[in-house]
Amino acid sequence: MPGEAPREGVRLMTVEYDAKRRAILEGAAEVFVRHGFAAGTTKEIAAEVGLSQPAIYHYVGSKADLLREIALHVDQDMMAALDAGLARSDDPLDQLRGVIHEFTAAVVRDRRVFAVFWQELHSLAPETREKVSKDEREFVARVGRLITALQKQGRMPAGPPVVLAQAVLSMPSWMYHWYRPGGALTAAQIADTYCRLLGLEDEA
Repeated sequence: MPGEAPREGVRLMTVEYDAKRRAILEGAAEVFVRHGFAAGTTKEIAAEVGLSQPAIYHYVGSKADLLREIALHVDQDMMAALDAGLARSDDPLDQLRGVIHEFTAAVVRDRRVFAVFWQELHSLAPETREKVSKDEREFVARVGRLITALQKQGRMPAGPPVVLAQAVLSMPSWMYHWYRPGGALTAAQIADTYCRLLGLEDEA
């Protein structure tokens, strides 16, 4: 049909563009983890991904733009994990298990990106830091509501739900410190371990 070839070409160009951006952000994360945001350079990032420095600016932008995109990627991962976990069930126990599984998988998948985010939070522009902090507060509050429901069922210990939510989410959040790909446990197995530690075993 007329127009099919141009549309397919645009789609392929978009896929290629997104793949390049993704590769650049992953390369930037590697460089920032090794040297820190202040010392890392776009020249090193370009070498990491096999592109020229002008290509880095074309696909993403400056070093500050790279850090902002890394932070927004973490923000998207975090909220997507929350939404996917909540969508698994109407039961708060299954929902909390789902959030833990989804969030653990996100941290494992994007370990370097999460590492840079936490290590360089102070380097973010105020507006970016505020957006991510706002979403993080929402994430914690919604997990806190699940914990409140489980406390009423006697499935979680007494205590401030937001404090317990922070404790629950800290387990996957800090995995970038110790997780290494190819280890003995998969992300799902690690998430199951967290759930057992919290007494959230599947009763089925």
